[in-house]
Amino acid sequence: MLENINAIIFDMDGTLLDSLSIWADSDREFITGLGHEYDMSHSFAMKTMHFDSACEYLVRTFGLDISPEETGKRILKLVEEKYLHGIDLKDGALDFIRSAHDKGIKMCVATSNKKELAAESLKAHGLMEYMEFVLTSDEVGCGKESPLIFERAAEMLGAAPSETAVFEDSIHAVKSAKKAGFYVVGVYDPLCEEEFAQIEKAADRTIKTYREL
Repeated sequence: MLENINAIIFDMDGTLLDSLSIWADSDREFITGLGHEYDMSHSFAMKTMHFDSACEYLVRTFGLDISPEETGKRILKLVEEKYLHGIDLKDGALDFIRSAHDKGIKMCVATSNKKELAAESLKAHGLMEYMEFVLTSDEVGCGKESPLIFERAAEMLGAAPSETAVFEDSIHAVKSAKKAGFYVVGVYDPLCEEEFAQIEKAADRTIKTYREL
């Protein structure tokens, strides 16, 4: 797979880290703690949003009497400890990244997560040393329904989309990257099970574990 690839852009949550459930669990804990009922439909509704937009969604949907900024602070407090000590890497991810690094392939992370949290989590799991940078949806001003974050990341890596692989676990991000001319690898995550059949059709390749590579 790496023969014609000079750069790799990784999503983080659900792609490098088994972390998607942390957000759903923390959102549920936050919302039910305020006396509201929460179900997975809310998590799926926020799936395509970057963090600030998700906080605005929670405030609007549940009629919270606190600001989106305060909502974000409280949710981040719930997830930070779990990110650093309570989640695992995807099977084979570190070995694959080391192999790519040994081949001289430049890599980065493009995420809808918060930059500080993403960098600390990647560092805690031994991945940050292999990454050129972390780029967030907040920094580019839109979510992954647009290919802008992938295009900006490739530009920063000094690579054309055609020679850059994008690893993603969400169908909307897979479609965006593919439409922009990237080589797209769809990564299986149990929380995205319902989307995986669509991802298999849209991506250039799909994997359930990095050991397949």
